[in-house]
Amino acid sequence: MGIVRKLFNATPKEELSGIRLNAEEPFWEIEGETNFPSLLNALKDLLDEDSILYFEGGSPRGELLDFIKNNSIPEQTHIAVGTLWPRPAYYHIPASVNNLTRLSELTESVAEPELAVHFHVYRKGIVLLEWHDAFTQPMLLSSSLQSDSVKRFADKLRMKIKK
Repeated sequence: MGIVRKLFNATPKEELSGIRLNAEEPFWEIEGETNFPSLLNALKDLLDEDSILYFEGGSPRGELLDFIKNNSIPEQTHIAVGTLWPRPAYYHIPASVNNLTRLSELTESVAEPELAVHFHVYRKGIVLLEWHDAFTQPMLLSSSLQSDSVKRFADKLRMKIKK
C-alpha cells in the first residue's frame, strides 16, 4: 500500500487520525452563505487569542501564500486530515486579531478554495470549529463556546444556527 500511496500522493493513514469536534456532545450547526473575509472578521469576537486556525487543502499563492508561510507555526495538536487524495498542504496559524485582520484583507480578492477546502479552529487540544468542505457543508461549533457568543457570531454572518 505504501508504494500505491506514494505513487498517487494519497494522505498517509496516520494523518487521518487526530482531533475532531466531539460529536458525542451537543454542538452548534451554522449554515448559510458567507465568505472568508466575513468569517475571519467575525471570529475576532468569538475566539480567545490562544486559539489556532487550521487551513487544509487550499492553493494559496502570492501575498496570501507569503503571509501563511511567514505566520504558520508547528502544529500544536494534530487535526484529523479530511482529504484523502491528493495529500493536502495544511497550515496552523495563531488566531490573533492581527492575523485574522490580515487574512481577512488578503482573502477579499481570492476565491475561497485558495485559502482552504477544510477549515478548523482549535485550542488546547479541543476542536472549537470544524468546517469540512467549507462553504458547501454546515459549520460545526463546539458547545464549549458560550451560547450568546455563538449566536452573535452567527448573526454577524447572517447565517442560521441550530443546536
